Amino acid sequence: MPPRLPRPSASGHHRPDTTDHHPPASPKFIKVPEPPQSSDVKLTPIKGHLPVPRQIFTKREGNKKVKPGYLERILPLSDAEKAGQPPVSENEARHRRLAESRRQSLAAGLQGLWLRKKQQDHELVVRSTARFEANLAAATAPEGLDDVLTRPTVSAHTATTTTVRLRPGRIQRAQNKREKHAALLQRKAEERQDALGQLYVKANQFIVDEAALEQEVDKIFTERSHNQGTVDEASPGSGGKSIWDSQGVPAAVLGAKTEMTGRSATIYNQKKSEDLASTPRQMSVAEELTGGRLL
Repeated sequence: MPPRLPRPSASGHHRPDTTDHHPPASPKFIKVPEPPQSSDVKLTPIKGHLPVPRQIFTKREGNKKVKPGYLERILPLSDAEKAGQPPVSENEARHRRLAESRRQSLAAGLQGLWLRKKQQDHELVVRSTARFEANLAAATAPEGLDDVLTRPTVSAHTATTTTVRLRPGRIQRAQNKREKHAALLQRKAEERQDALGQLYVKANQFIVDEAALEQEVDKIFTERSHNQGTVDEASPGSGGKSIWDSQGVPAAVLGAKTEMTGRSATIYNQKKSEDLASTPRQMSVAEELTGGRLL
């Protein structure tokens, strides 16, 4: 069973209507007795919402509506009133009284609205100024004692005197880095130029039609294409199970040294002319002098 809710005392209070039903989320779900002389002022709930007030005094017009002559222009007197003629009937006299009452009410309302606007603007400036000063004071306030006394590792003197010293020779290192980067860009540009030159020279070997493509495919993909290297039908021994069978053993350091010094153990390398051995070196020197790649 749900717990029994407390009920207010019947002495000095009227019994609430049994037809009232409040959901559990309502503050009135549990009846709390009130003292006879309660100081709480309960505001009656008002349904709906307040309309957005009009901006009577715009920034463009300013206090134009409270200046003299504004009421005479928007609520002018009749020609008979300007001429000083008395009303000819009771109905006209009543209309004159109502018009004068409207003029007075409009003047009083505009004056009151203007005074209220000036007061609101002044309060807004005062609040914004106070808020700005409070924020500025909080931002520029010295460090509190709670932070100073609870700092375990850095003392106040060390925190104020320790500075980050600049590395010596930083300007020269930066200049060296710039020169190194410029040299790297120059080298990459030269490599691109060499690649374009090689591409231009080898353009006659490009496959541009179906016949050349078919011929190249038939040349590469033969019955023994699974072996390493390109198989030549004229020499049945070409190709093999290893890349060394078709392209030879990779060059070793000792072989490069003996080839450079001319003291090779093989008869072919010993009998090779000096011009043939110096051709790669001459090409590298020519490429360095001309600034381009030689093919």
